[in-house]
Amino acid sequence: MPRVVRPVVRSFAARFPREAAAWANMGGHSVYWESKTVARLLVPEPKNDQTDLHFWAILDLGKNHYQIIAGGAFDGLASIIVPKAQHWVVKRRAERDSILGGPTRQVNFDCMACGSCCRANEVVLEPEDHERFERTRPELSRRPYAKRRADGKVVLVLLRNRDCKHLAEDNRCNIYELRPNACRAFPVGSESCMYAREEEMDLYDGLPPGSFGFASG
Repeated sequence: MPRVVRPVVRSFAARFPREAAAWANMGGHSVYWESKTVARLLVPEPKNDQTDLHFWAILDLGKNHYQIIAGGAFDGLASIIVPKAQHWVVKRRAERDSILGGPTRQVNFDCMACGSCCRANEVVLEPEDHERFERTRPELSRRPYAKRRADGKVVLVLLRNRDCKHLAEDNRCNIYELRPNACRAFPVGSESCMYAREEEMDLYDGLPPGSFGFASG
C-alpha cells in the first residue's frame, strides 16, 4: 500500500501574498487570487521527475510549463496563471483540503481497492510502448486492444463501461509488466489520481464536493 506525502491546497485572497508564499514554501499548494477573476497557482519548484506531485498539479490544469518567480514575495516558487475554465478545479481542491491542518499530508492509498486511474482514462501509446509490445505481444498495439484516433495517435481500447480492457476484476493490470509509459508514470496521490478516485469510487481525502460551497480566497 503506497504511502504518499501529498501537498495540501489553500486559497488566499490578494491581501495575503506572504501567507500564500509561506504555505507553498512549506510544501503546500497555494491558490492566490490576484483578483476575483485571476488565480495564480503557487507550488514548490518541481523536481526533474515525471512523477513529481507539484508538476502533476500543473498538468492536471492543462498546462505543460510553469514559471519560476524571481524576486518578491513568491521568489523561487513555481507558478502558473490558472485558466479561467479551470477555476472550478482549484476551488474544489481548496474546498477538499479545507479541513486539513498543515501544508502536507501523509496518506495511504490502496490501489488494489481502487483502480480508478484505469477507468475512463484514455492512454496514448508512445513509440517506446509499441516497441515493447512488438518484442513480446505485438497484438497489443492494434485492435481489439488498441485503436487509432482521428488525430493519428494510438490509444488503449476502453470497454463499454469505460474500464480499460486490461483491468482485471481484482483491480490488477493484466499487462502490468508491459504497461504503457503513461501508466508507469501516473503518480499515486497526484491531483489526477485523487480526482479519479472521487469521480469513479466516491473516495475523498478531505471534504466531498458541495460540503459548504467553494472558497475563492
